[in-house]
Amino acid sequence: MARQYIIKKRDSLGKIAKSFYGDSELYQKLASYNGILDPNLIVVGQTIEIPSKQELLGHPQEAPVSGLTPPHGPDQIISTFGNIMDFIREDSSLDPRWEVEQLARAPLPFSIPLSWDRSKSVTNLLSHKKLSAIFPEVFATIDSKGLREAIRTFGGCYNYRPKRTSGKLSTHSWGIAIDLNPETNVQGNSGDMDPDVVGVFQQFGFKWGGEWSGKTKDPMHFQFCTGY
Repeated sequence: MARQYIIKKRDSLGKIAKSFYGDSELYQKLASYNGILDPNLIVVGQTIEIPSKQELLGHPQEAPVSGLTPPHGPDQIISTFGNIMDFIREDSSLDPRWEVEQLARAPLPFSIPLSWDRSKSVTNLLSHKKLSAIFPEVFATIDSKGLREAIRTFGGCYNYRPKRTSGKLSTHSWGIAIDLNPETNVQGNSGDMDPDVVGVFQQFGFKWGGEWSGKTKDPMHFQFCTGY
């Protein structure tokens, strides 16, 4: 869970870390969490996210049934899924090589209507290649538990873009996140995501955005990482 904080005059990340966590030395982890490459380069009026200390530091968790441990924080995301920064061009566009080298199609056991055009359905996802076998298992488990009807619409998986609540890249940019039932699970609200669906995703190692707080609360969103 993360709250938003607006940088004020004479602020430093060390001062902010001391204020929220009681430890100024956590400034580097706070910078990393927010995608800030140089902790000294923050500006007045800039919005950053302040996660809980547990979320910032990470905590041991049981190995998910997928067999792949979800990475914690930007450094581990890059180590696990690749450095997308190396593929961003000077004009901020993404080199197509990223999609060719890092993404793959993940077939779904049942079709899901598109949230933006319900006359059409998605039968496979474009996701990171390391999740191309995991996503089908997730939805097969959802189906086996009689939860297919709880998945009403598909809101997206891979999408190169910044997060809606900050300037850092969305986990969708790596193809490691998925949005479901966006019409009734708008960001900043509790939504109506079926708790059994949430449980299946968590079983496979996904973090549910509905556990976040305030404006960052995102009940449509599941991502295969923490600390980001």
